[in-house]
Amino acid sequence: MEQSDPRSSSVTSAIGTTISRYIKLLLEDTRLNVAEKLTRLLSALTVCALILVLALATLLFMSIAVGIALADIMNPIMAYVIVGSFYAVLALVIFLCKTPLIVNPIARFISRLLIEAPENTQIVHDQSSPVS
Repeated sequence: MEQSDPRSSSVTSAIGTTISRYIKLLLEDTRLNVAEKLTRLLSALTVCALILVLALATLLFMSIAVGIALADIMNPIMAYVIVGSFYAVLALVIFLCKTPLIVNPIARFISRLLIEAPENTQIVHDQSSPVS
């Protein structure tokens, strides 16, 4: 019968401990990365929501002001029809151009947030001295 070498069992135990620690560190790194990316995503969504609410309130009051201003120079019903028509045309343009205006910027933002940019591994050669 062969006797097991006590050094090999201690090496195996050390390797097992090292692998276990490495896996725990990988899991911790993954949790931290997920937390960071979720924080960035949720903060961006919060800022966008606040800006959207303020922009809608501004747009509402500006639309009423334009409608009232146009009502002074024409029939009030026609003034509000013109303001409404402007928003209908604007909605149509946004619908027709939704990919470059909405989808692509959101996709770029999410991909930059979730996918790490590759490191630049190109080697810059010094052109000042010739290679012999």
